[in-house]
Amino acid sequence: MTGFANLHPAGTSRNGFKMSDILPVSFGGHTLRVASDSPQILQAFQTHLRHCPAQADSAPIAEFQVNAVETGFNISVDGGVLFPRLNFDFTLQTLLTEVISRLVAVCERGLVIHAAALAQDGNAVILSAQGGSGKSTLAAWLTADGFQYLTDEVIEIPLESASTSLSANTFPRSVFLKSGSAFVWQKRLSQTNSPNFLRFSDDAAWIDPQLFNPMPPAAQSTPRLLVFPRYAADSPLQPQKLTTGETLFRVLQNVTNARNLPRHGLDAATRLAQQVTAYNLVYSNLEQASEWVKEKLKV
Repeated sequence: MTGFANLHPAGTSRNGFKMSDILPVSFGGHTLRVASDSPQILQAFQTHLRHCPAQADSAPIAEFQVNAVETGFNISVDGGVLFPRLNFDFTLQTLLTEVISRLVAVCERGLVIHAAALAQDGNAVILSAQGGSGKSTLAAWLTADGFQYLTDEVIEIPLESASTSLSANTFPRSVFLKSGSAFVWQKRLSQTNSPNFLRFSDDAAWIDPQLFNPMPPAAQSTPRLLVFPRYAADSPLQPQKLTTGETLFRVLQNVTNARNLPRHGLDAATRLAQQVTAYNLVYSNLEQASEWVKEKLKV
């Protein structure tokens, strides 16, 4: 595997871009490529996916192209325009969403779960929930509190394991905090003038996790604690321990590639549910939630 910064082969892509203007993006055993004639777009992607391992030598499943036009940017895939005339912010956010969705959609080697994940001493806490639950906000706060960042987007649980303990593969892109979570970087970052901090016009931001915590992100860890978080304003901290059956039910609700897998991924989901201690967690205070996670991961 090689990182983006090391990819500079000669030649051109099938759509005419120089290979030095193309970035490979890998997850779940597949790779696609992002090409652009805009240095700003390429630099943003190179910076905020720099922790993601890339399989540069594998055949790409697709190539996304971003072309600068007079009114913004066009996003195409394999030569066909998907989104015309987007501004810079929407180009980056839409492109990353499409890239991840395309990779997840073809993943067959593992169970892909919509989740954030962090680790301490090789043991991971998974925060699994749909958008708007506050999982990325809590993940960023935990990173600033000393946890090793793994992802705030998706994890992959292999269908097969050589040991009795499952490991999770992650997609360690930069943290994406929406505008409603801007208070996290405003409070927890000492500097925001770094090139690894990309602030959008609505105060949403892509933030390299090493700005919160100098420890490099990891692409793999062993799940021990599984939390289904839900932010609720002014709510006291409300943890509810789940049975294995309840955990399995909740995991399956957040699987994104079940149709690709034997038995819709039930076997891998069951093994995960049996391996972890799981909770529902309603919270409003990030400091309290962070301390609770620290204590539970020690058990």
